[in-house]
Amino acid sequence: MSARAIRHAVALAVAALALPGIAFASSLTMTSQKLTIYKTCALTAYPSASATEIDSYVDQAIPNGGNGTATTLSVESLSGGNRRTYIRFDLTTCNPAPTNATVKRATLRLYVSALATGCRTLDIFASTGTLNENVKWNNQAFGTSTNNPASNTRTDFIQVGTAPCTNSTLNTYVTGWDVTADVVKIAAGTATNNGWMIRDDTENSATPQLNVFSSREAAVLARAPQLIVTYTT
Repeated sequence: MSARAIRHAVALAVAALALPGIAFASSLTMTSQKLTIYKTCALTAYPSASATEIDSYVDQAIPNGGNGTATTLSVESLSGGNRRTYIRFDLTTCNPAPTNATVKRATLRLYVSALATGCRTLDIFASTGTLNENVKWNNQAFGTSTNNPASNTRTDFIQVGTAPCTNSTLNTYVTGWDVTADVVKIAAGTATNNGWMIRDDTENSATPQLNVFSSREAAVLARAPQLIVTYTT
């Protein structure tokens, strides 16, 4: 190839690099962007003496009996023997606490150790009264009427029981209840943190329908109740 032909080929290559839409890295303009930093607080009910969480269950069959020291939490549908679980986490133990924060997600998780014979819908409600581990069927915040409060006032629900069911595996955490709406209000100071109540969506079953979960008093870290909160300050 002649020197003239070589010069022509080089000129064509240079012209191609100058086509519109093609830019070299040295010519790119960079602008800074503000990053949103999310914090995640995993409140875990461990050890058994921890003040992070309190939990108990109430039993219609033993209306004046307390279960605050039990190593399990029960949710059961049975005529004359319904059971409900009460649980509360102290959000101020997050570091930093999500007070006046923007809460993006909050999930309550329990470790299931026994499954109902059917697939049961378990509703969660924001509790309306001060909770302690001496709660009993006869003095619970929601009263003694069954199937109360109404299902359409629940914060969230999940399905737990033998297959086919969303949560049908023993000895693992259930997918969890989405309690974001309640924690948003607590963090904003527009609601009081009285914890939650979990009940079977359809109480008074003719046959026992019992789901059992681990409580704080079980004192097993890998099975402890958890509240996972993701937020920005």
